[in-house]
Amino acid sequence: MIEVHLLRYALAAADSGSFSRAAEQFRVKQSTLSKRVRHLELRIGVPLFTRSTQGVAPTPSGIQFLARARSIVGELDMLSTDVMALASGERGRLRIGFHGTLAAGDLRATIEDFRREAPDVELEAIEAGRDQLLDGLDRGRLDLAVVAGEGAGGQALCLWSEPLAVGLSLQHRLLERDRLYWTDLREMTFLVTRADPGDLIAAMIAARLAGPCHAPRIVAQAVSRDNLHSLITRDRVSVTAGAGSMTDEGVAFREVHDAFGPTRLSQTLHWREENENPALARFLALAARRYGRAPPERPVRH
Repeated sequence: MIEVHLLRYALAAADSGSFSRAAEQFRVKQSTLSKRVRHLELRIGVPLFTRSTQGVAPTPSGIQFLARARSIVGELDMLSTDVMALASGERGRLRIGFHGTLAAGDLRATIEDFRREAPDVELEAIEAGRDQLLDGLDRGRLDLAVVAGEGAGGQALCLWSEPLAVGLSLQHRLLERDRLYWTDLREMTFLVTRADPGDLIAAMIAARLAGPCHAPRIVAQAVSRDNLHSLITRDRVSVTAGAGSMTDEGVAFREVHDAFGPTRLSQTLHWREENENPALARFLALAARRYGRAPPERPVRH
């Protein structure tokens, strides 16, 4: 085994042409560096330098040896840089699962911020239902799952919410109103998707309109969120999350209010405590900072 610092001493001597100048770079005595280089020569069995009062110069064997040594030291430096980048979350891979859309909204904005802060981290996005995403976390197939609703075990952090949006036909009389309330929609049929978070949205509609003598008509359709809007009629409205991100020809979207303001659906970040991926820690810290929250504490490993 040849210690790396011996290679660095020899390379510095070759570059500077002097043991004394090389010693200054490493803040060691000239005699110390000279002895180390001589030790290296004895180890490999060939002289690396010719020595004179003018300084040192590589021998023919030294030229070949030092070229290989420079390559080795360069690779080690790159390896050290890569490991440090991985450890700090500047490089690596982050697998994010979600349901909904990345066309706009807080998740997209947070991902864009993360791309700017850590452009060398490879992001892998996986779209699936809530149960599949949480199962992916448990099986180690995902680093982070962003799902609608409250926490469901493991580590969770709720940082933002999305407004519920009602899609109405452009000729609908309710568009004349400045603000739309759930009670205005009492006689409508509500269309939701069977895909997540359709069941949560249906429960929110029922909670706001169900009464002793009334139950809202809610129809779950096995279509995507975008295709749901094509089923809108004069007496049928769609209800989806994320009002600001939706456009559809022939459909107008309005936030819907209750007594406390626009109705919103919380979005929760889930991860496993034992996941030590530095890129995950960096993403969580950025997200918490973006929304003015304290970053999640990392577990102490013994």
